[in-house]
Parts: sequence; structure tokens; C-alpha cells
Amino acid sequence: MRYVALLRGVNVSGKNKLPMALLREALKATPFCDATTYIQSGNIVFNADLDITTCEQIIADLLKAEFDLNVPVIVREQSAIKDILKVNPFETRTIENSKFMSFGFFDKIPVTEKIDEVMSFSTEIETFKIVDDVMYFYCGVGFGKTKMTNAWFEKKLGVTSPHQSFL
Repeated sequence: MRYVALLRGVNVSGKNKLPMALLREALKATPFCDATTYIQSGNIVFNADLDITTCEQIIADLLKAEFDLNVPVIVREQSAIKDILKVNPFETRTIENSKFMSFGFFDKIPVTEKIDEVMSFSTEIETFKIVDDVMYFYCGVGFGKTKMTNAWFEKKLGVTSPHQSFL
């Protein structure tokens, strides 16, 4: 199975430094095959004959043991990510302004009441849609200016969101 692992908060503003070359080297000691990383994001693509939970635990343990990092890890099948991109509710906006569009995963499905509360913050220029454990976010003010950061969503929804990827 081909997987994508998303790590929260590595190589951001000089914190949780994780050199990708060292990470790739450390991954050679795992049961993963063909592991590659994506730029300095901490995203990992790999093959494994293991379930998602086991893959998440292996990566979390590796990060702690080799790099003294305790960061959230979410693993998804690569095909699931492709499917998520196909159903993007803001597709017409991404064609015009892809730099303002992202999607992210939560570690669990947020409680409906909390989603309803957070939706009250949605505007025409900063809007989002939560589908199960995935959030699509159109941020017309720009990601450097918004107050709706990963940490903001985590606090409001009571979830962990390791990563937002830009479309």
C-alpha cells in the first residue's frame, strides 16, 4: 500500500528542525519501502504492508527516538488523498486562486456542535468546509494574515490537525 504521512509543526519558524536527508536515512530502519520526503514540510510518501495506525506509531516512535520530536503524525492512503482532492468544494476558487486554498486532516471527526459553532466564523473571503476528518479552507486574506490557523481550528474543534496542504 502507498501511504502519505503528514507531520505537524516541523521546520516551522526555526522550531522542531528535522532535516529531510536525516529523516530519509532514519526511515531505512523501518519496515517502509521507497520512502521519500517532500521539500522541508515533513511529508513522507512510502510503501508498507501495515495498517495506518501501525505506520503512525512507527513514525512517531522514530521521531521521538532519533530526533527527540514529539509531533502529531497522520497517515493516509495515497489514493484517499487523490479522492479528497477530487471532491474539493471550492474547486472553482482554486482554479483562479490556488495559493489561497488548502486542505487538512484532523486526528478524529469533530463533534457536530463544535463544527456548527466554528462555521459562524466563515465569511466569503475566509470560508471552510469540514467533511468527516478533512477540512477544506479557502483563505482569501492569505495564510500569513489569517487568525484561522491550525492551532485556532484545533482549539475550537477539540482535534489535532497535523498539517494543511496547499492545493
